[in-house]
Amino acid sequence: MPTPENCLCGNGSPYEICCGMYHNNPGTAPTAEALMRSRYSAFALGNFDYIAATQKLEDEPNQTGEDVKDSNQSTQWIKLEINATENGLEKDKTGMVSFSAHFKEGKHIGRLSERSLFKKVKGQWFYISGEHEVQKNTPLVKNAAMNIGRNDPCLCGSGKKYKKCCG
Repeated sequence: MPTPENCLCGNGSPYEICCGMYHNNPGTAPTAEALMRSRYSAFALGNFDYIAATQKLEDEPNQTGEDVKDSNQSTQWIKLEINATENGLEKDKTGMVSFSAHFKEGKHIGRLSERSLFKKVKGQWFYISGEHEVQKNTPLVKNAAMNIGRNDPCLCGSGKKYKKCCG
């Protein structure tokens, strides 16, 4: 997937000065939320090595980028919503981020809702675990930033027209 102009995490910043900075320098996200947003963008861009480098999973400590790719390559991530954060600031050692991520798999759309645990180890934030629920065939709730015409480029960054992709 080509590098998007606007960051896929939804905060409205250009990719290169948002999640792109963290993708180019793993381990530099200053907060749990920044790491969560950068991980979402990495999933959306197919940067699975970044996902593996920024996690310390309790149940799969040796998961590689290839392992992540195998279970996620058919998912197209469309939109991220941060619902709540608890701690996870620069001075904290742990943090929780609750989010909803809208996705498309084939002709089906859905929403992953998760409450994720992050932990800071030697000054670097890592994803540790999450409690999640997947809802299939959910409506995609559009916001003002998603106001897009049928023939405009798709927001997901695929390079296709919106009507032929996520529309």
